[in-house]
Amino acid sequence: MNCKSPSVPQGHRPSRTNPIFRTRWPLLALSYLPLALCLPGQLAQAQLPPARPAVIASTQDSGNGYISSSTAANGLSALISRWDTPYPGGPNGPQAPGLEPSGRRVFSIDVDVNDGGLAAFGYAISTYDAGIYDWYDIHVETPTGNVPIVTRLGQPGSTYGVLFESPVVTRSINLNPWRNQRVRFVFAVTNDGWGDQTQGRLIGFTLSTCTVPPLTPLTDATAISFEGGASLDTANLTQRMRTALSCVQTAAAAAGGTVTVASAYRPPQYQQHLREVWDKWDLLRDMREPECVELRTQVQAEFQRHGLLLTQRPAASSQHTLGEAIDMRSSLTAAQFATATTGCLLNRPLPVTDPVHYVHQ
Repeated sequence: MNCKSPSVPQGHRPSRTNPIFRTRWPLLALSYLPLALCLPGQLAQAQLPPARPAVIASTQDSGNGYISSSTAANGLSALISRWDTPYPGGPNGPQAPGLEPSGRRVFSIDVDVNDGGLAAFGYAISTYDAGIYDWYDIHVETPTGNVPIVTRLGQPGSTYGVLFESPVVTRSINLNPWRNQRVRFVFAVTNDGWGDQTQGRLIGFTLSTCTVPPLTPLTDATAISFEGGASLDTANLTQRMRTALSCVQTAAAAAGGTVTVASAYRPPQYQQHLREVWDKWDLLRDMREPECVELRTQVQAEFQRHGLLLTQRPAASSQHTLGEAIDMRSSLTAAQFATATTGCLLNRPLPVTDPVHYVHQ
């Protein structure tokens, strides 16, 4: 015989405990080259700002004495709701007044996401009740809405009064969608007050942030246009470079060939973006930490999309940002094109390492 009706959640009162966070911070040390290109034998160092790790801002509970939390090397753990007396009534037995609280016991963790990363933890439930009466919920409250993680975890079926202990399940939550925002992890146990206790466990809540910070968002309209694909701008070359380019195109056409311009003027912010992509890929390409996976994939895609080379580090500022450089190729033979470019007062300052790069003589 089943004597009960499903329980109804109640409100909670917040209080604060001490926060804990974990992040991995290996030393950053990498040699870089000072020019637009990486030249053998020339080494310099680039200093990237450190990533801002995700941190626990505060914790709260509404357990009315039935929630305990602790911190250890493996992170923040909590026991949610009362768990001190086995249910005395047997399967589907009578109510045991005073042995079980009624309503919701809630433990929450506020996280300042900063530069993102991962939140990892384990969870489990111990109960003498059926899952239709007592259960364990976990979700994340974000600025864009709630994200469910566990919904009504409990003992299967409708029989209560029998001990059930779930296995420990581990989860890893990607925090990157909420960079520079605050989110709240909510761990809630619902009790019906019958006397057949239920307790939810939070095990080893930790935060880890990739030591390489995310790419800086572009804000300049021209740089954003370049990033979107409109990356060839000859109109903002200096007058003498526009004249030289026109001269080369005319000379190539007269010789029966064509000229393909790959790059001309670049906005300074776009140039900085190329350099940042190069720097961060050089750091990330050998990193396999879980908290770096998403950023590594993003930066690798940017590196490949821009056609960057590990042997050529973009300069912080270049003649492209001054309108004084052109990257181009021709269908003419090398000798024919050399004659055309020289005649139009263009030369290649780095013919071996960057053979498509031309500046004015």
